[in-house]
Amino acid sequence: MQNEPKPFKQSTAISFNIATAGKSSLTIRDVAGNVIRTVNGEYAAGMNTISIEKSDINTVGVLYYTLISDDFSDTKKMIIVD
Repeated sequence: MQNEPKPFKQSTAISFNIATAGKSSLTIRDVAGNVIRTVNGEYAAGMNTISIEKSDINTVGVLYYTLISDDFSDTKKMIIVD
């Protein structure tokens, strides 16, 4: 799903739904493709949410995040404002 709120100033939440429990990875990149932050974890089947704080990223502007879980991968854009 798309992060909420969009754009965000202090924090945002990225929700995702997975069919079976297992490992998932969320990678945040800048427009040049540099990795800003990666969150790896074991998640239960069903709806899950990862919260991201602006202080964890230390940048503003357009970023892209990719969620990888089992055989699923999706990339979306998020915007951080000052």
